[in-house]
Parts: sequence; C-alpha cells; structure tokens
Amino acid sequence: MRTPSRLLRFLAFPALGFRRSADRQISRIRTAMLGLLQVHGGHSTQRIAQRVRFAGDLETLWYLRQDVLTALSEIDGELNARNKMRGINRLFKGGLPTALEPRSHHRYTT
Repeated sequence: MRTPSRLLRFLAFPALGFRRSADRQISRIRTAMLGLLQVHGGHSTQRIAQRVRFAGDLETLWYLRQDVLTALSEIDGELNARNKMRGINRLFKGGLPTALEPRSHHRYTT
C-alpha cells in the first residue's frame, strides 16, 4: 500500500510549488498596492487598502487596480496615478489568464 501514497505525494509536489509561487506573487502585488495607498490617508483610501489587504486571490487584486487608480488619481492626478500603476500591472505578468493580462494599446493614425 505504500505505492499509492508515494504516487499521491509525487503528484502533490508540483501543485504545492505552484501554490507557493502564486502566494508570493499575490504578496508582492498586495504589498505594492498598499505601499501606494499608505502614502495617502483618508477614509476612501483606507477602505480600498482594507479590500486589498483581504483580497483572497490574484483575480480579485486585478480588479481592485481600478479602485487604487481612482484613489490615487483624486490625490495625485490621473497621469501620475497611471505612471505609478504601471509597476503594479507588471507584477501580474504570468499569473493571470491571457484574457485578463494588461494589453498594450496602439494609437491608430491615418
């Protein structure tokens, strides 16, 4: 009966490694977002920071980017907020399904 347990143990290791990697990515993104929000006080930024702090997965953090951007835009202006968020957007690379990853926008000229 040792063979099935060895097989299960072998199969569990890759998933465990993937989970740890995802947890590290989530932690880095959460820390970066909270770092941007901590610079600015206020009730609205505290609420967003709380939502970021308790986000359970990468996808939830992905959708919270817009709230962080809005809060930063109100304080620093949209251009500065977008520049700050670029670094956070890069942290999501490789962790999201292709449909959710940041897309580069190209200006069409005629």
